[in-house]
Amino acid sequence: MGIVRPIVKTVGDLPRRVRDLGRLREVAQVLVKHGFGLLVGGIELPGFPKTDARVLESNPERVVSAIQELGPTYVKLGQVLSTRPDILAPEYIEALQQLQDDVRPIPTAAVHVELARELGEDWRTRVATFDEAPLATASIGQVHTGTLHDGTEVVFKVRRPGAERTVRADLAILQFLARRLVAEFPEASSVDVDGVIGEFSRSILAEMDFREEAKNQRRIARNFGDDPRVRIPKVFPELSTAGVLCMERLRGVKIREARAAGHDMGVVGDRYLSVAYDMLFVHGFFHGDLHPGNVLVLPGDVIGLLDFGMMGRLTPQMRSDVVFIMFAIQRGDWQTIARLFYDIAIKTQRVDYRALERETVEFFERVWAGNSMKDLQLGPYIVELARKAGELGARVPPDYTMFFKALVTSEGLAKSLIPEVDPLEAATPYFERMIRERFDVGRLQGDALYHALTIGGVVQRLPISIAQFLDDLDAQRVRFDVRQIADPDEMDRADRRQNRLVLGAATIGFALCGTLALGTPEAWWSGWPVVTAAFYLLALGAGLSTFWMVVGNRG
Repeated sequence: MGIVRPIVKTVGDLPRRVRDLGRLREVAQVLVKHGFGLLVGGIELPGFPKTDARVLESNPERVVSAIQELGPTYVKLGQVLSTRPDILAPEYIEALQQLQDDVRPIPTAAVHVELARELGEDWRTRVATFDEAPLATASIGQVHTGTLHDGTEVVFKVRRPGAERTVRADLAILQFLARRLVAEFPEASSVDVDGVIGEFSRSILAEMDFREEAKNQRRIARNFGDDPRVRIPKVFPELSTAGVLCMERLRGVKIREARAAGHDMGVVGDRYLSVAYDMLFVHGFFHGDLHPGNVLVLPGDVIGLLDFGMMGRLTPQMRSDVVFIMFAIQRGDWQTIARLFYDIAIKTQRVDYRALERETVEFFERVWAGNSMKDLQLGPYIVELARKAGELGARVPPDYTMFFKALVTSEGLAKSLIPEVDPLEAATPYFERMIRERFDVGRLQGDALYHALTIGGVVQRLPISIAQFLDDLDAQRVRFDVRQIADPDEMDRADRRQNRLVLGAATIGFALCGTLALGTPEAWWSGWPVVTAAFYLLALGAGLSTFWMVVGNRG
């Protein structure tokens, strides 16, 4: 039954849900090759690999190898999962963090076809120069440099031909595989597999639409305004579409090369951290992939940011929650940290708060021992705490996990490349300012007014709601759904008792029907009417079965 269950639940609607069966066949072959045949075992379609569907050999190396062979969509998924310590074990997180796009350049002719399709056949007349050699390649797009007729240097990000169709096919396959995983391992539903795939689908489809990236880029530019510390490339909307993004070219060096290029790393570090923390703690709209490849250092030690496809968002309340967590860490208030994690978490089951508090206190007392505030890295501690909370059923929402991942990336970059700066010291003014703002008299008065209006609305509705409830109760329209969670053994015994009662009643019923049929005038057999004989035989069989159940206590 272990294989029948997922087949019944997922394979039956396979052709309707997965349109590209050829791509599914390729994915199945890779999964079987790397020991994950269980996810595709039992599918009877021409060309599908035959495998023992019970085989599921998982380790980080196998997972990474399978993802790399499956291609860009799965690499992106692996990169997203590397930010989810509440779902995966640390060894898998570490392995997935090594995933990088490894793709071949798009042929020049195909680039020209895409540009003509997106910008029109006259696209070449609208630019002064266009470099055929790519500046960079990635799973979704490829970057080429050029100049406009006014001499402005630009870069063109061109979407890969057929990328959208391939991604959509892969997303349908991922949804299919997710359903099979949950069907075979019901415990996997506790990590919200459908939610993870849905979140990833929205993210990668938005990343495929360069208009969304352009919108993000313009929003970040507005947030910083004329800030001299940072440059965001200007977008040229007349040369940008869903499949092509044209933006200003920033001339600088990657931040990991800035020291060798002679930049003042103290200034660079201060500006990098202040820019990152402004996005994280002030704007609430932040770069979700701020690794060294997306950070440039321009002349004058100005920070340049690239690639705005993956962005994170935090509401003012969420920012307050995060700051309170970090402020509590600074003060060593472990109980408050546990309570805050409990408050923000998605509870996939009943959470033992005392166990969460105990785990939190023990964890921080262990990692804090002997460490000074200067040596503390907040990000990794919070990520590890999120993983422990997830193990207890308190799963941290995706927006928070992306925030924590961005914080880890920013701190890690500063620690590894710019030891002249202290990330915690740079973050402290943000914590203090947000604490002051949170307890500002005007803010508290505004909160009090909001809560008063909310309570007032509830009070106004209360008489009507009570009257409606009493009317429904009087008209017998009120229904209660009562579910009893019983012990499996007790339920099995109850089933056996019920079966015995049913068979006993059937025995009596058959015997009664046979007796009533004694007066049947025709169709006699051995002195008994045929109908009576048939009912008596049924009664005998049912009676013997009931007797056997009672004696053997079997149902």
